[in-house]
Amino acid sequence: MVLRPVRHGAVTAGFWPGHMDYPIFDLGPFGPSTLIAVVAIIHVVIAQFAVGFGIATPWLEARALRRNDTILLDFLRRYARFLILFSFVAGAITGVGIWFVVGLISPETIALLLRQFVWGWATEWVFFIVEILSGYIYYFYWDRMDPKTHVRIGVIYGIAAWGSLLIINGILAFMLTPGDWLTTRSFWDGWLNPGVWPSLVLRTISSLALAGLFIAVVANIKPGDEVEKRRHVINEGSIFLVPLALMLPVSIWFFAVSPAPATRLVLGGAVAMTMFFMFGLVASTLIGLYAYWGLLKNRRSVHLETALLLTAIALIATGAMEYMREGMRKPYVVYGYMYANGLTQAQMQTINQSGFFATQPVIAQGINPDRLSPVERGRLIFRGQCGRCHTIDGYNAIRPLVESWTPEMIRDNTRQLQRLRGFMPPFAGTDADLEDLVAYLSTLRSAQWSATVSQREAGQ
Repeated sequence: MVLRPVRHGAVTAGFWPGHMDYPIFDLGPFGPSTLIAVVAIIHVVIAQFAVGFGIATPWLEARALRRNDTILLDFLRRYARFLILFSFVAGAITGVGIWFVVGLISPETIALLLRQFVWGWATEWVFFIVEILSGYIYYFYWDRMDPKTHVRIGVIYGIAAWGSLLIINGILAFMLTPGDWLTTRSFWDGWLNPGVWPSLVLRTISSLALAGLFIAVVANIKPGDEVEKRRHVINEGSIFLVPLALMLPVSIWFFAVSPAPATRLVLGGAVAMTMFFMFGLVASTLIGLYAYWGLLKNRRSVHLETALLLTAIALIATGAMEYMREGMRKPYVVYGYMYANGLTQAQMQTINQSGFFATQPVIAQGINPDRLSPVERGRLIFRGQCGRCHTIDGYNAIRPLVESWTPEMIRDNTRQLQRLRGFMPPFAGTDADLEDLVAYLSTLRSAQWSATVSQREAGQ
């Protein structure tokens, strides 16, 4: 893991207005996209759990008070506090982590979102502060205030948690479905984008389900309780799993407002994404149906092993759906505006006219590109345009792709990347830049492969 400062040195003209001049974060064989995916999925799971539990806890407490349900009240009193603190601590740590990682690896994306949604982020922080304050009051004053007031504090906690999700979801959905923002650059056109509502429903369903599953797990590890008491708590919490059965119609709504090329990627265009989506959809629907028929209607019992299995399936399904939502944006990071390599469409056109090194701050400090070899210039171009997603020999490695290619094949394929691989940004640069990149990628070719290909060609 190495931080290598590469920035404009001899060539300073052509900085993009507002561009963040930042070191490239080199993770070696793991790749920057892998780190973002891991941190993001962990944070999303914890954040959605926090939202779901913020809604579920006061709702269950009010329900238990109305019914004088001492079993459920005892469970909530003893374990809700721990889960609230867990969501606060783990959520805060991973929240800082995702900001740090994305800001380090893709500063253009963070810069764009901050500039466009600065008041949205500020509003989200208000919700977050209210969530923290009301959550701690809810925790510290569980037996120190009258029950009705305590439930009201819990409702404020739940509304603030969901309000935080509401704001963040609008910004995240904007990245896939920016809609009219592409022409107006309006805050409201960006936040109230076509995908904001179906995405919000999907994330809310997932949040509630995570809360329901964690209740099933915690109830089973609660020492000293009789089977009937555990079953009662699990059955009460199972109502939050039932909305999972709505994943299919809500997914249809989500795809109906998504860009057609992105939808095609998920529905057969990319095998891995199709498999992830189908697994997430089927697993979620089955858990929802089981919760309704088995736990809520027939009051079945769930053992610890079953609860852990269902939770593991739900976590994998949540990660799969997040992977799908991230993947279907390719080749963009903001659909129709900014590519995954941090270049906007307008910047692409400028680079095509003026050249990569005249316009991009990806030059080793103090080095004149004219004095570098073609291979070295090609290495810098690769890092600037391809390094966000590709490694040399690790995850999503480039070497296995080009090791059997001739320079002509590398040149032809790179020139029409967007046609051959629809999820990749087009190459940006002049013919000279392309030749530099071909020279570098040719060094990655395997000598054994080249010899084999030569023998085959000679045999023909």
